[in-house]
Parts: sequence; structure tokens; C-alpha cells
Amino acid sequence: MLNIFNYTDFRKYLTDYYEEKKKENPKFSYRYLTSLGGINAGNFAKMLKGERNFTLNSAIALSHALKLNKRERDYFQTMVLFCQAKSHEEKKRHFEELMTFKESSVRVLDANHYMFYDKWYYTAVRESLAFFPLTDKTFALLGKKIIPSISEKQVENAIRLLVELKLVEKDQQGIYKRTNALLSTGSDIRSLTLNNFIINNMMLAAKAINNGSKDCNFSSVTFSVSKKDFEEIQDEIRRARRKIMEIAQCSEVPDRVYQLNVQLFPMTESCNGGES
Repeated sequence: MLNIFNYTDFRKYLTDYYEEKKKENPKFSYRYLTSLGGINAGNFAKMLKGERNFTLNSAIALSHALKLNKRERDYFQTMVLFCQAKSHEEKKRHFEELMTFKESSVRVLDANHYMFYDKWYYTAVRESLAFFPLTDKTFALLGKKIIPSISEKQVENAIRLLVELKLVEKDQQGIYKRTNALLSTGSDIRSLTLNNFIINNMMLAAKAINNGSKDCNFSSVTFSVSKKDFEEIQDEIRRARRKIMEIAQCSEVPDRVYQLNVQLFPMTESCNGGES
């Protein structure tokens, strides 16, 4: 039997639910399921493909048709709101609601990934371990090295999470070291956490400008190009990023952590052939 609390994508849950019921009863169909919830079968198929959104009323009706209990219905409806959220802040709010369900596996796995990218200084603390000999007695000292500085407690919280995610480990001398472990989450969570990370680092860049730090490189350019040229620019950015990472990985004696942000976004709608 499916456990709804193992899901964060309601479409994936409904697809798995249908396949499970179909195995139990070959006559089971989407039409039968939607008839119980008073939903048009054609619209339901489009909803599963993401071509059309569920209304909250449809979500409530369907959660009853699935014979979910009150707690499960609340979770299902929150999943729908999370997956269909239009803004980053709205998606963030509904994800945090999913984390409040104690039965949810989100609390065990994705919540840690979410927290890792939600705090900008977690990555700074981890990268600092390339040159800073951090022990349990030097949390406060490292906190003062971070720009802007963070507290001893914040360093401690960062290390605790990094160790839990196996991104950091303590060696026999009691010094924390980076590992080669990588984070991996579901696509919805990855999108949310990455957006959190980017937004926080853009705010950090604004602070760096205001602080007048000399060891910075800020530039901006606005231009008009075709879709084909845009794709070529994307490739150039990817190549440049790979080259920068190669330089960083080969750095023999690193002594400072840097943050590189790259933003490329449209400032107008596309206009083809003089269309208005």
C-alpha cells in the first residue's frame, strides 16, 4: 500500500496509485477514479501531465475519492499547492508546510537538503575547511573569518548539518575535513533549494558592493540576441564555469573562499517577425 507521506509530487503519487490499483483490478480506470471525485476524465489526464492545474476544490474532492484520512487529505492538498505554486516564496511556504507533517519522509531527507541551501554560510563554512583547521574549539574563530561574520553557534549548526549529510567528517586529529560526497534530491526540491541558494547569494553580492570590498569583480551588460545566439551564450557560460572549477580544484594552497554568481535572464518578451 502506498504511503502518501513518501511523496512531494502529487502527480507522481496519483500515477503510482493508479498503477497499483490497476494491478489489483485490471478494470480500474482513470474514468472510474475521476467519477468518484466528480472530475472530468479528459481534464484529469491533462492535470497529470502538468498541462492543466488542479483547483483546490478538485484536490479536496479527489482526496476523498482516494479514501484518505483527514491527515492524509491535508497532506495531499498541501502537495497540490506546493507543486502548482507560481512564485518562489509561495513554493517555499508550502514546502515548509509539508515538513511540518511528522509522518513525512521530507523531514528525514529533503528537509536537510533544503536547510543546506537555505543558509548561505553553510557552503562558506564547508569550503573554509580547505585551509582552516577547524576543531570543536575553533568555531568562534572561523565565524569571524566569514564575510559577513557569523556566530559560533551558526558555525556549530553548519558543521552538525554538514556531518549529517556526509559532506564533512572529523579526522583522527579532531579536525573537520571536506568529503567528496554530493547532494541529490528530487527535481521539485532541487529547484526550490537551488532558488533559495541563488537568492541568498544575490543578496550577499549586494552587501559586498555596499561594503566596497577590493577583492571583487562586478560587471553587467544588456544586449539583444536571437534564440540561437542565446543558446550559444549558454554554452559559453557552461564552459567558463567548468574552467573556473578546474582552476579551483587544482588550487594547491587555497587561502580564501569566493562566491561566483552568474545571472542571465530576459528583460522583454520574445517578438518574432515584427509581431506586436
